[in-house]
Amino acid sequence: MVIQEIRKAQVEALGTALSMRYSWALKHYPYTRAIRWRAEGMAILTPHLLDAAGHSEVSEDQPMRSWRRRIAQWALIGRADRSMVMIYNLHLSPHQDAECRRAEAIRVAEIVDAIGDDPSPIVAGDFNDADDPTIVGSLPGVEHITPSNTNPSERPTQLLDHVLVPKDATEVSVSVPGGGAEWAAISDHLPVTVRFALPAVAAGA
Repeated sequence: MVIQEIRKAQVEALGTALSMRYSWALKHYPYTRAIRWRAEGMAILTPHLLDAAGHSEVSEDQPMRSWRRRIAQWALIGRADRSMVMIYNLHLSPHQDAECRRAEAIRVAEIVDAIGDDPSPIVAGDFNDADDPTIVGSLPGVEHITPSNTNPSERPTQLLDHVLVPKDATEVSVSVPGGGAEWAAISDHLPVTVRFALPAVAAGA
């Protein structure tokens, strides 16, 4: 599970409630030190082994107190069957800032390339890319099935959230809830669930 906007105390509570391991990475601080507990970050949660967590700024030299600061977060996930994947969590620049968003996607691709493709990379998150196919095309992985719209959650009209999996993934399925007031009370985005199999895992490698 990857979450793009969450405070540290929130992910701690969520991890405890779901009995999941987690990694939290700071994205930016609030404007004043008096409310540093409101610092916003990103999180990866899993019921499996979580290791080798890291993050890096992908925006262009934004200050720590700016909401425009963007990071890529990653962690190694290992299952009981000894299979592993490297999960990357993204929240790219929003609104009309297409130039920054594309530059961030290229930077993410460079990070993934530097870390390598063994284990297989899974790239997911809020790409803020409505009607801009260049973002998915710039990132590693394949969107085998395009999800339905994810934002705004009460009555979704645009697709912003994606999960890119390896080209050789099989048995791929995607689900997004229909939206409504109950979802809007939780978030302005709907969750995207992607299930798939990888040949190496299926073969017991």
